[in-house]
Amino acid sequence: DTFTSLLPVAADARNKVLLGVTTLILLPLCWMKDLKSLAPFSLLGVMGMAYTALAMTVRFLDGSYSEGGALLEGVAESLRPSFGSAGFESVFSPKSLILVCMLSTAYMAHFNAPKFYLELKNNTLQRYYTVVGSSFGLSILLMGFITAVGFATFGSAASGLILNNYSSTD
Repeated sequence: DTFTSLLPVAADARNKVLLGVTTLILLPLCWMKDLKSLAPFSLLGVMGMAYTALAMTVRFLDGSYSEGGALLEGVAESLRPSFGSAGFESVFSPKSLILVCMLSTAYMAHFNAPKFYLELKNNTLQRYYTVVGSSFGLSILLMGFITAVGFATFGSAASGLILNNYSSTD
């Protein structure tokens, strides 16, 4: 997970860090009555995801992680590119259902829908549908693109947290 990648600590320390983050950061965010103050951070997050997609695309196109690539030596053996021969039939494997589970949990913000509607300027249903539809559409396109580039670069060795596949010197 992200914390293990960023803070290599023992399991008991990891639990303390997660409890601290939950108590000191996430809980106060959940208690907020108005989400407007988070708008700049949301924009920053979207820009970060776009930058990540761009960086991943550059690394895919320049071949840094392909056989003989300049950055391949900095990647753990289990995370190095691995491509099989199953082809498109592997989509019909029961293992592909893991992706369906990941996609279904990636968009679990339904409990915030009333709050989003109430805080929307000119909050008509038509405007809400447009905002939600375009937001989800953009998210699906961006995440789909990142998934495709990550798989095209690392194949079946692609980690659930794709940034783990990249060299720490990159």
